[in-house]
Formats: sequence, C-alpha cells, structure tokens
Amino acid sequence: MSQTGDGLGLAQRLVLEGHSVKMYIKSEEYRKSGRGIVERVGSWRDNLRGSDLVVCDMVGFGAAEQVLRHVGVPFIGASPVMDRMELDRAAGMDIFKRAGITIPESYSFDNPAQAKAFIMGQPLAGGFAVKADDNIGCATSRVIKHSEQLEWAFGEYPSNANLLVQRVVEGVEVSTEGWFNGKQFVKPFNHTFEEKRFLPGGLGPNTGCMGNVVLARQSNKLTRATVERLAPFLRSIGWRGPVDVNCIVNEGGAFALEATARFGYDAIEALMEGVRLSVGEFLREIATGTMTKMEFIPGANYSIAVRLTVPPYPLEDVPQTEWGEPILGINEHNIEHLWLCNVFIKDNLFRVAPADGLVLKATARGETVKEARGRVYRTLDNIKLGGKQYRLDIGERVPDDIRQLEAWGWL
Repeated sequence: MSQTGDGLGLAQRLVLEGHSVKMYIKSEEYRKSGRGIVERVGSWRDNLRGSDLVVCDMVGFGAAEQVLRHVGVPFIGASPVMDRMELDRAAGMDIFKRAGITIPESYSFDNPAQAKAFIMGQPLAGGFAVKADDNIGCATSRVIKHSEQLEWAFGEYPSNANLLVQRVVEGVEVSTEGWFNGKQFVKPFNHTFEEKRFLPGGLGPNTGCMGNVVLARQSNKLTRATVERLAPFLRSIGWRGPVDVNCIVNEGGAFALEATARFGYDAIEALMEGVRLSVGEFLREIATGTMTKMEFIPGANYSIAVRLTVPPYPLEDVPQTEWGEPILGINEHNIEHLWLCNVFIKDNLFRVAPADGLVLKATARGETVKEARGRVYRTLDNIKLGGKQYRLDIGERVPDDIRQLEAWGWL
C-alpha cells in the first residue's frame, strides 16, 4: 500500500524472491511505475483477504489500521498515532519530551506570520531551522541565520501552514533506528548517515536523500538516549515496524530533530543489503512479532545506498519526451543490488516511468565504508541511461563522523 510508489523497490525484491505481490499506488502521477514488474491494483481493500502480509510503505495509511486488524492480516505501518508523530511536528516533539528524549529549543506556530514575528524578536546567533507539518516538500525546510533571509524563508509557505521553529544545534547529524516487534526492539539497532543535498559537498537543493551509509550497533549511549526511550510508547500502541530518531549529536547531548515513523528512504534499501534474511522473511517476522534478533551477512559491517536520477530531478517532473527511455545494464548479477523506483517494463526492457525522475537506488555492503563505496559505484557505472546523475561522495564523511561520535562516547 503506497502513496507514490516509495516501496516499489521492496515489492520488486519480493517478486524476485518468488512471492505473489500486488501493489496499490494512490497517486495517479505514478500510474506507470512498476508496470510489468509487479501486479498493480486499483484498490487495496479488495485485495486484503487471502494476503499473508500487508506493507504500508509511507505514513498516511493510519485510517486503515482498524480494517487491517479486523481482517486479521499481519501488517507493517498503518498507525494513526505514528502518522501524527511524523506529520504533526509539535506532537512529535511532545512524544520525545514525554519519553525523556532531549530536543533543541523548539517552538510551534499556527502560521508563517507568527513564526516570522517570533524570529524577528530573537537573536539570530547560530540560526533557526524552520520546518512545516505534513511532510511538505523537503525544499521548504529552511535554516535562517541572517535577518535578510526572513522574507525569502517564509515566502513559499501556505498562509495557514503549521511550522516548527528550532534553534540550530551544531554537531554530527545521525539517525538512529530500531525495529519494534510489538513488545520490544529487535536487536541490533542501526545508525544512518545521510546526504540530503543534490550535489557533492552538500550543495544544491534539498532532496530528502541522495544516499546514505547504514551500520548496525548493539545498544549504546546514543540508542539509550533516543530510540530506546520510545519502547513503552510503542508497546502501548502495539507498533510493529521501524521507528527512527534523527538527531544532531555533540559532546554535550543528542538532540532529536524529528521522527520517521515508517521506512526511511533510502535507509531501508541499505539495511536490507546487509540483513541475512530475505526481505519477505524479514518483513513477515516483524509483522507477526516473532523476530527478536536481526542477523547480518558476514562482512556486511557497512551498507550503502545511492540514488540514480534523471534531469530535471529534483526540481520538477520528468518531461513527457523522457518517458520510456530504456535503462540498460540491469542484469541477473546486479539486480539484487538495485531497487527500482519510477521504472516499468515494456518490450522486455526496463524503462523510465513518468513521475519525479527518481529511477533507482543501488546498494552494496562491505567490511569498510571504502569497500562498500567501491562496489556501489561500480554498479552505478554499469547502468547505461542518458542523463543519469548521482552524487559521487556518498559515504566519504562517514568514517570521520563515526570516529567523532566514538570519541564523544556515543557509539
């Protein structure tokens, strides 16, 4: 069950594993994504009975929880409480505070005018981050450090947008995720180091993710200060699935910025690259509450995911003239390391589907970050597609970030 096809790569992998998979994508803009790869259906309700597992790949399906429980099918996602935790930023901050998780200096406002007036009355030293509710596009998240930025920063928000304003905290940005089986966290946890900007060096527009590195760790100071504190809350709502706390960490603390109450893209693809179980077994055991320990493939100390896109991503939809372009270089050897996004099959060729220009994610694993990087970029180099684009520096800063976190005692 999908809003815009984010989980198509997971559905593709389940098909490769031999499962019978049906996929519902709500948005009409993604009408061709997955055609020929997975069976597309027009209604999720009509296809529930007889299913062994239902996966909701994004927030927004909370209203389906009662239906799924009534039918009795195991499922991941679909929680109105977790929807609110992610989509209502003030509610997310409140849950963090109730759990004893440290947050930055934070303020909530009912509209941009209120937020602007507040910042105008504050010293701008260090700056403020401004974020909107309801997962409004990543590009609308602003960092304001100068008074001259105020008019620009609030110019594109709807007049009734709810905004969260947070004092900027300096440090290492890292996400800490745990998978909850309804009663307890499945060990180990995992940490994600993500690059959100379009261009190398952190330049260009904010895309949400251009790639990341994931590593698994047992309980540590960082997990105990963040995601582990959510266990009583998650147990009370019977949550089964992942929950991620994105933080800025420095020597003095771990400051929670936001929660991801669903699969993280592209962290889920990187994680699955290293997990020993098949994707189907993994998701099924989480959904049924039977998994208590997560095992990894030997040598998979680090996993990496890198996005491959086509112009004019990330600024606007793909022009109609680009639809259907063949994607060459996908074969039986590398398909296990490719997670297709806006792709369909026609005449036995993988082709770019009309959508947002995100084509696929490539993944790799290794004993070191360097080894994982070498493998993933070899895979991407073999993909033949006009105008293909991806960042070449995913993972470069990760060893230094890990060393810094270890020196502070967090990992």
